[in-house]
Amino acid sequence: MKNTLIILTTIAVLLGITAIFMVFYNSGAHETPGELVLPSSSSALPGAPSSTAFVVPGLDGTTGTSTSSTDINAPSFISSYSSPYPLQWNEGQATLAITGATIKGSQLIFAVGVQMGNTQECVPMNMRLIVDESGSLAAPNPQQFTFPDSQSCNGTANATYDNQAVSFAIDQNLSAPYLFTTGGTSKIFFEVATTTDGGVSVTLPATTD
Repeated sequence: MKNTLIILTTIAVLLGITAIFMVFYNSGAHETPGELVLPSSSSALPGAPSSTAFVVPGLDGTTGTSTSSTDINAPSFISSYSSPYPLQWNEGQATLAITGATIKGSQLIFAVGVQMGNTQECVPMNMRLIVDESGSLAAPNPQQFTFPDSQSCNGTANATYDNQAVSFAIDQNLSAPYLFTTGGTSKIFFEVATTTDGGVSVTLPATTD
């Protein structure tokens, strides 16, 4: 009789332990520690930046033109343009066009598309920022194109080069619009400014009668 009572007590204890284990298992206590289970659907965080087709090296965390800590915290103004581009001009046999622009803090970077002519040649970068009323000019950094196939300013005949970065340091004491010239033989003057929707405008200066 005593042995039977011991056996029944042992069985009851084992059943109790089994029941407790099943309760904890079904409640989710079996998940791997540190594992985060996300909802099946989620929305973007409020204020998250929208994507853009035009990404400038150095302003997106990749290699390229460096930025100061002040510039990193500054808002970005970004635009990409499609044909007809806001500005197009010639250097030798090559045709150049501004295909995008970004302003962030003290940096203004153009994306320039280059369509080569029928011969190989060095495409000069004559674009300049006009920094004061006396007509002083500031060059971009670097001051020449470096095409991926030649690693120099020499472009291959009939080749097309997209999004060549041309970077200028902008004096934040200057008020927009910023005035530029294409230089070279074309000598086209154009203005650059930010827009209210977070973009960048590239326009010819307004003429007066």
